[in-house]
Amino acid sequence: MQQSMRDQTLALAALFQALSEVRRIARTGQANTEEVETCVNGLLNPFDGDIGAAYGGEVRLLPGLHRLRDQLSDPQDQELTRYAIVLMHLERKLMRQRAMLSQLADGIEQASRQAEHFHRTHENVIGRLADLYGSTISTLKPKVMVQGERQWLEDPRNSNQVRALLLAGIRATTFWRTAGGSRLRLVFRRNHLLQASEQLARELAAGPA
Repeated sequence: MQQSMRDQTLALAALFQALSEVRRIARTGQANTEEVETCVNGLLNPFDGDIGAAYGGEVRLLPGLHRLRDQLSDPQDQELTRYAIVLMHLERKLMRQRAMLSQLADGIEQASRQAEHFHRTHENVIGRLADLYGSTISTLKPKVMVQGERQWLEDPRNSNQVRALLLAGIRATTFWRTAGGSRLRLVFRRNHLLQASEQLARELAAGPA
């Protein structure tokens, strides 16, 4: 598999892992802490061109690969598709906002320093990332309209996790774009991405040779 295809597949897996957790929280009020941490890693870890390393290892994106595979093989899940399309649109807008990009970089650096004193899924870290999303991405249009149960979405802890995960989704979308991905590529090379997600999922599930 070409490295560019591997990177694109991993980035999309990270995106769908974040969005799946958004939906889980919105519907149940619960989150998979390990999967949330993986998504937050993508925001806080330094990026040197290795997407897997940014998330703490490729194997940590295995849940996202499964979600991506399911989405590509039977794209009936309109909710996750809609979230993904909106985030891709917002990321393109963000790239034209230099001041906002600087604000995001500063805010993520502050959250990273905070995470040195707390766990990365600590409510203080998640709250800072949520506030950062609210003061930046949330000011752009279109808005991400998350569907779910009102009682869960109105809970401050849950709403903070949702916003932090949406910010992580934006980061994954940036990884996707810089690896050569585009919305047209997602449409016209869907079968190639499906094959790559299946191959990667098998490889990571099997573990080291």
